[in-house]
Amino acid sequence: MSRKPKSRKRVVLTSAAVVLGLGALAVPIAANAGTDTGDQLRTTCGVAEGASKWWASGRMALSNPGTDAAEDWKLEFELSQGLATVNDPGTYELKQTGKKVTVTPRKGQGAVPPQGERVVLVGINPSGKAVPQITGCKVNGSDGGAHDRDKPTAPQDMGSYVIDHQTVHVMWKPSTGFGSEIEKYEVFQDGKLAKTVGGDITMTNIEKLTPDTAYRFTVRAVSKAGSSPFGKEIQLRTKKAPGPDRPAPILPKKLEGKANGPHQVDLAWQPGKDGDGSADGVSGYRVYRDGKKVLDVDGGTTTKAAAQGLAADTEYAFKVTAVNSSGKESAPTDEIRVRTGKGDGGGGGGNAPGDLTASTGSKHNGGVTEHYLDLAWSVPKGQGTIGTYQVHIDGKLAQTFMWGTGDAVMPIPSGTAKREVAVGAQPGKTFKVKIRAKLADGTWSGFSAEKTVTTGG
Repeated sequence: MSRKPKSRKRVVLTSAAVVLGLGALAVPIAANAGTDTGDQLRTTCGVAEGASKWWASGRMALSNPGTDAAEDWKLEFELSQGLATVNDPGTYELKQTGKKVTVTPRKGQGAVPPQGERVVLVGINPSGKAVPQITGCKVNGSDGGAHDRDKPTAPQDMGSYVIDHQTVHVMWKPSTGFGSEIEKYEVFQDGKLAKTVGGDITMTNIEKLTPDTAYRFTVRAVSKAGSSPFGKEIQLRTKKAPGPDRPAPILPKKLEGKANGPHQVDLAWQPGKDGDGSADGVSGYRVYRDGKKVLDVDGGTTTKAAAQGLAADTEYAFKVTAVNSSGKESAPTDEIRVRTGKGDGGGGGGNAPGDLTASTGSKHNGGVTEHYLDLAWSVPKGQGTIGTYQVHIDGKLAQTFMWGTGDAVMPIPSGTAKREVAVGAQPGKTFKVKIRAKLADGTWSGFSAEKTVTTGG
């Protein structure tokens, strides 16, 4: 007598807003789900909405609708670019081959409880060229396929501003495209398409506008999965038309610069003057590094700037020009040459976390003793607000800590920061630890001094 084949329930896709990591980062998720029979697991996977081309995070939620715990499972997904690290290496093992990432529980760890959920958090270290995307999420080989929710999220304003009487600068945060990478962004002016830029670009100038006129701008992202909703409307009014044409301004004087650690140079100069000898007509300054413009300093009274993201122990040439309300540029200052500080090689730098201390602790999880590294360090001074740090163990990225994001916000530390890193059931093992900070311009600081610490027996 033949047996009827087991039926499989229809694959279900879900969408959820979830909380990511200790920093409580809100993450809209485009999901791929598992089946209800056999493995009895479903998963939702996605990249954090605040992801950038410098750093991103992902959340993989495994849900178990069955009545028995699921102890052995395999989670798979594809990462468009970059390297993935699991936030709890003591519980999970992560392997990456090219773009394919596989996460499995370690023996005796990571079971998904019956009628419950287990969340796997991963850090993503992109290449710096584009916002990473997660696709093809599977649990135990089950793939839910594409869905409308795979469409990109709406881009949000990131400080758009008016340049002059005819030009505005529109900036937005990168959109997250779950189904595929962002192909392009479309900028609309008063409801009509005004400009299209590539998917790795998050700013553009809108030119040839009417002076002293209010404009409304909206931005949306486009991927192969479709178009995102429009971001919140950006309202800007162009400046009034300039008066009579002015001669080029007189160059600023006494440009000075000094290194602020291995990755920054602080510049200062005396104010320039307009061509008629007054200071009123100077509307801003331009900073040139090695012959190329790198900064626009808005406002004729601002005579300082910080050049960031520089290479350690490297000499750079700087000069500054003044710009007036007619858009004319002065001759440059005398060129100065400044060498950045030496790379710390583990010894810190002007913008690196300092005073790193590392000790060990342990916690009992059932019959297993889990070991932790308790870390504390001094927040870099004079670098603005810093809410993201990377922990490197034995020369490899192990974990990323984030403060100040999401709904249940953890206050950003301003003096000393403290966190712990799980290293699993590894008694008597020695680790070398160092950390670095993510600066306001998206670059990473130098590393702290490296510390050696051994877990208990």
